[in-house]
Amino acid sequence: MPGFRFNPALSALMLGAAALVSTPILSACQPASALSTADPERFTENLRGRFSYDGVVERFTLEERMAHFGVPGVAVAVIEDGELLYAQGFGVLQAGSDGPVTADTVFSVGSVSKMATAFLTLNLIQSGALDLDSDISHALPYWSPETGPYDGAPLTVRMLLSHTGGLNLHGFADFMPGEALPTRAQTLNGQAPADHDPLRVEALPGSSYRYSGGGYTLLEGLIAQATGLSFEETAEAALFEHLGMTRSSFANPLPEDHGNIASAHGRAGAPTALPRGYEAFPEMAASGLWTSAHDLGRMTAEMIQAYHGDSAYLHPVLGQEMMTGVSPSDHGLGPRLEGRGESFIFHHGGSNNSYRAWMEGHLATGNGLVILTNGANGADLAVEIRNAMNDVMGWTVNPVLDVPTLALSEDQLARYEGVYALDSNFPLDLQAHMAAPPFTSDLTIYRENGALMASYNGGQSGARLVPIAPDRFYITDFSLRSGVFELKFNRNSLAQITSVRASMASAETVYLPAS
Repeated sequence: MPGFRFNPALSALMLGAAALVSTPILSACQPASALSTADPERFTENLRGRFSYDGVVERFTLEERMAHFGVPGVAVAVIEDGELLYAQGFGVLQAGSDGPVTADTVFSVGSVSKMATAFLTLNLIQSGALDLDSDISHALPYWSPETGPYDGAPLTVRMLLSHTGGLNLHGFADFMPGEALPTRAQTLNGQAPADHDPLRVEALPGSSYRYSGGGYTLLEGLIAQATGLSFEETAEAALFEHLGMTRSSFANPLPEDHGNIASAHGRAGAPTALPRGYEAFPEMAASGLWTSAHDLGRMTAEMIQAYHGDSAYLHPVLGQEMMTGVSPSDHGLGPRLEGRGESFIFHHGGSNNSYRAWMEGHLATGNGLVILTNGANGADLAVEIRNAMNDVMGWTVNPVLDVPTLALSEDQLARYEGVYALDSNFPLDLQAHMAAPPFTSDLTIYRENGALMASYNGGQSGARLVPIAPDRFYITDFSLRSGVFELKFNRNSLAQITSVRASMASAETVYLPAS
């Protein structure tokens, strides 16, 4: 297709610029690495949580945890040395049926769609169809930002990809079968049947991190305008065909004759979105991708190859730009980035109403992982699958975190109680995703039933703090699939709390005692 080939002149220019209780099948004090056999099939017997307690690692079977979380179908892909090594489906397409999930079953993948959009966008930049740093704030005739204090400030594709454009609209609601779907213009302008505010610039573009699915919808329009094709047609011609992603589609609603479609399930594990059995996601670039473990595994592998200069799809200059952080975000040009050394990874999760998805790539080693689920509790299951795969493949990106038995007295706990306000002088670059709600609200620390609790809503519905040292705590029920939430209380020589450092994944922030 003309216009989508690699542009040698551009390449030269870039180079110059350079609810059930599961019974554990294994409880042991052995380290996770003792399980390492580089055999992905063993993950089904070794699911685990993020934490061990006094060295004991509880492990479960995949079947047990699928039942526990009410997730009837799962598909997994593993990448090793930049190549797709393993792809397999488990369970059924719909609870109560016997249609099996396979590596070619398609799932809705929510915001993982943004990774396909980002990869496609960089290919279009490579061909000269789009520009990374030109002002696009008034490029679409059917959308322009509301006049405000930031009117005239340039907005760029780099900002859209990295969520630094100062835009609102974090995400979008799903649409049930039979509901009218908004056009892209209606989505951007907040017009019915869209059910949200118009997309607008709420902060100076480039100055802060604000995750915006709306920004990716704007990017969707720019792509269609630049190519003269629909967004779906562009993705098919300039991404899916190139990578052999034969099962992937941005069509919404997905035609039922696409076949082998994982049905939607709610938190109780019951089918939903009936009679069709799945929702529609018209905001395609942000959340509308349907794909399989096999296809998404291939794309993840290609992203790793692009970073290392081994991709026929994307030049390494852009492959490396994709994996370079755009401050103050924790994203590069699309993916979230974290870690260092062998643990430097990119990743992204996806969460529509009834589906949860995850993808990651380990840039130092060339390894990676894809997890697709058709249940609203799938993120919890994906955490444990990711942990198991880390262990059986001998990876080091997601080790067990041990929580020792450490009993603190009521007097010790009491010294930490209080309200702490965000330190306005703490560098924004270090805050990354913690420069957004809820982390920008006051942090309340209080005692409840002999434990210390943390809350961002004034002491209501707090999360329990688990001590790992007298002044350091994990919030074990607020950990992410990647990373863990930790609080460190700093005390001076008068035993006064001077600050609290909060960290999660590659982000951190500091709170000071409120006056």
